[in-house]
Amino acid sequence: MLPDMNSTASGGDESQRAGDDGMNNKPSSEDLDNTSVKNQELKRKRYHRHTPQQKEMEAFFKQYPRPNNNQRKELSDKLGLEPLQVKFWFQNKRTQLKTWHEHHKNSHFRTENDELRAENMRCKEALSNACCRACGRAIAVAGISSNEHCLRAENARLREQVNS
Repeated sequence: MLPDMNSTASGGDESQRAGDDGMNNKPSSEDLDNTSVKNQELKRKRYHRHTPQQKEMEAFFKQYPRPNNNQRKELSDKLGLEPLQVKFWFQNKRTQLKTWHEHHKNSHFRTENDELRAENMRCKEALSNACCRACGRAIAVAGISSNEHCLRAENARLREQVNS
């Protein structure tokens, strides 16, 4: 973790930054130059692998995604890298691969979920538009099953026949 450049623990004295009278809160251009130099010194130099190194590690990763210390040492000697660089490259590669697989799986689940929601909506729509096969009237879904509805319709028809 980088130290906070604005804190007094960073080596800068508040009275020096504020000026002689202590009332001026604007840093001078010299202070800004010193701060940028300190920031550059504190920042780590980023190292980017060369294409042949990258390809070699990719090929090795396909065979051995978790190389042991000896394999890492051999690979680092072959590629001209530090063993820790190789170790962290493999660790990062495994993390990237895991993230890619999780993203792919989540996409598949989202698609499946959307399909199930659409099917659920179709079923709800069909249920709300359900009709009795015998009489053709809409079925009241609330408390009566379709079989019970048909029996009641049949009873009503038979009563009508008896009364006539």
